[in-house]
Amino acid sequence: MSSLSIVARKEFGNFLIVSVAYIVCYTLVGGFVLPVQTVLFPEFPKSIGLLFLPHGVRILAAHYFGWKSFLLLLPASYFMWYLSVHASGIPIHPAQPLISLLACILGYKIGISIYVIFERFCGKQKWKILLFGGVSASFLNGLGNSFFYCEGCAPTFSYYTGTYMLGDMLGQLALMLLLMYLLKWIRLVKV
Repeated sequence: MSSLSIVARKEFGNFLIVSVAYIVCYTLVGGFVLPVQTVLFPEFPKSIGLLFLPHGVRILAAHYFGWKSFLLLLPASYFMWYLSVHASGIPIHPAQPLISLLACILGYKIGISIYVIFERFCGKQKWKILLFGGVSASFLNGLGNSFFYCEGCAPTFSYYTGTYMLGDMLGQLALMLLLMYLLKWIRLVKV
């Protein structure tokens, strides 16, 4: 077996893992979080999830794969965009998956660069690095996506940016806790 075949197999495995994780998280948001959110907060925009789990997948992909995560996440992002727009009727602009992916990867890279300055105060724990990168990524994601919802109105713009940040960060925290307890449970079962 050639080394090119091994690399291709590894990259395809990475693509499958990232895509399935993104699709599962997005499906949980669409099938469980958004209906509950609509009941509890009917005035809140249906296109912004207050617990957006896929943000955690984007951050983890950016952490482990860097800029390559853009290509790994792009097909799953557009697949879920298509389902959201055409099956669920949620008004999402066609450029939003691109903007979200670029904003998350760039924001993560910027956040990590800034984190280096505070590293001696915060430590080198991976979860802190992921959260710091996630905050800056969600800020850029909120800025980028807010352009589609507001028409030059500053209060609306800041509202949408803030709600994107809130949903992204709550989703990332929830996903990280879920994965942490899942891995602990797997270790317990294995022993």
